[in-house]
Amino acid sequence: MFRRVLVIAGVALGLSGCSKNYSAERLYWKAQQIGAPVIKNPRTATPEQFALAVNAFQHVVERTPGTMWAARAQAVIGSFYADQQHYDKAREAFGLVIQNYNRYSDLALGARIGIAKSYEREDRWEEAAKAYAEISAYHPWSTVGLDAPLYIATVYAKRQQPEQAKKAYERAARAYTKLIPNAPSPEMALQVKGYLALAYHQLGRWDQAVAILEEVKASTSPGVNRPYVLLALGMIYQQRLGSTDKAAELYTTLAQEFPEHPFGKLAKTKLTELGRPVPEPKAAQPQAVKPHGAAPSQPAGVGAGH
Repeated sequence: MFRRVLVIAGVALGLSGCSKNYSAERLYWKAQQIGAPVIKNPRTATPEQFALAVNAFQHVVERTPGTMWAARAQAVIGSFYADQQHYDKAREAFGLVIQNYNRYSDLALGARIGIAKSYEREDRWEEAAKAYAEISAYHPWSTVGLDAPLYIATVYAKRQQPEQAKKAYERAARAYTKLIPNAPSPEMALQVKGYLALAYHQLGRWDQAVAILEEVKASTSPGVNRPYVLLALGMIYQQRLGSTDKAAELYTTLAQEFPEHPFGKLAKTKLTELGRPVPEPKAAQPQAVKPHGAAPSQPAGVGAGH
């Protein structure tokens, strides 16, 4: 009898939860309908349409606290304010996503990105840099989290702040070095090594950059962008370390393995410039990696690079 009561109670609670979730979803759907003009084209939306949209999603937050739909609604409110360039209100809304709904990691990540971009759009770079650093700390394995340390340094360099850029590249190198042993997969470890090589390159630590890229080159993982790595290594040996023999060896391998790849064709040109013979391509070499649009001025190990 007691077990039967528990079963009945469990079913009732389950139905109650489903009903609550359905109601929240319906409220969110209604908010989407009201906010459609803003969602479809925020640039042409009127202040009145923005106000109606914000109120509609705020209603979802208030009526369905703690639900995923409330979290999504709170994030949408932040994006609405950002579209209107009301950045203080946007950051407040995004902050509530992080504070109240951090269990929804994708939404929390999106909120942190929104905060960082809002500071950047206001040209408040120091605050933006701190926000990007938080993304790296709280979401280290996300694409933005991995990019963030190098992005911070790159922006400092573009802003003609060389000392801050150097310190940021040093922080990036330390951060990537710490991440590698804790990578969730061998492929991810290789990707982080690519980022680390970029940091070393920007710091002029050529030997360390080469050591990391040689590790990446030795991998048989399908995620490695081998043409990019071979060319990057060749360019470092040729231009930074003065080892034309080693550079020619790498260019030869690249031209043999990837004769039709843009980097393979560039390798042939470099061999000609060095006065070295251009090799015949290896038979039936698969082109496993999509070509990049430009040759690397700095090394990258895995995937699309930067």
